[in-house]
Amino acid sequence: MNGLRDQIDEIEARRKLLEVHTDRDRVAAEFEQQFSTRNVRVVRESSASSADRGFVIVRDADREFRGALGIDHFRAVLSPEIHPPWALEDADVDYSDLFAFLENTLFTSYDRRQMLAASREIEERAWRTDAGTLFVGFQNSAALASQVSVYERMVRERNLGITIFVEDEYEYDERIADAIDVVSDAGGEIGAFWFVVFDGGGSDLRKCGLLAEEREPDRYYGFWTYDPDRIDEIVSSLRSLSDS
Repeated sequence: MNGLRDQIDEIEARRKLLEVHTDRDRVAAEFEQQFSTRNVRVVRESSASSADRGFVIVRDADREFRGALGIDHFRAVLSPEIHPPWALEDADVDYSDLFAFLENTLFTSYDRRQMLAASREIEERAWRTDAGTLFVGFQNSAALASQVSVYERMVRERNLGITIFVEDEYEYDERIADAIDVVSDAGGEIGAFWFVVFDGGGSDLRKCGLLAEEREPDRYYGFWTYDPDRIDEIVSSLRSLSDS
């Protein structure tokens, strides 16, 4: 059974190709800079039309097509707005499609705001599914305290279970609902990672997760995935920690 670090190492070994189709030098330079530290090779291609801002294509290392997206929408993935999970379905932008575009692609240098926005996409799927269990990891109790209201509302208004892992010793917070399990002093890898993983509530199509490692202060490296087999592995790893 692969642990959390094994999951990131496996994704990091997969190199992607990003084709930037644009005639604008500034746009091409922007993406080359943003992806310079990721495991993504950026190639610029001329755009057939100068009337729009262009588009991007993601391919696997073997050049298999993974998806295409307009540049304006692609920017929304790189700098998403933060919405609570119960408000995402009414957002102007369909974030589920945008996040699926970069599934299983290593992201680097995400700051806390970007991580929070990506986490909300995972939580929104759990909110809509209205069943299953959400697993969330915090590096310390102070970080958990800032998000308690979100998870309390999720278990109060939805038929969800939530298991929260905290690296340090947890002091009882009366705001934590009974339906939320808190695993404190989890030890092992927990303190090194930010994760939000949803088991799908019985549906492979609903399984999703975000896993990232803080390698520098407020700089996260990781990936999000909708691969049911990968989610099952991560969930098994987390359940083994909560049962020990």
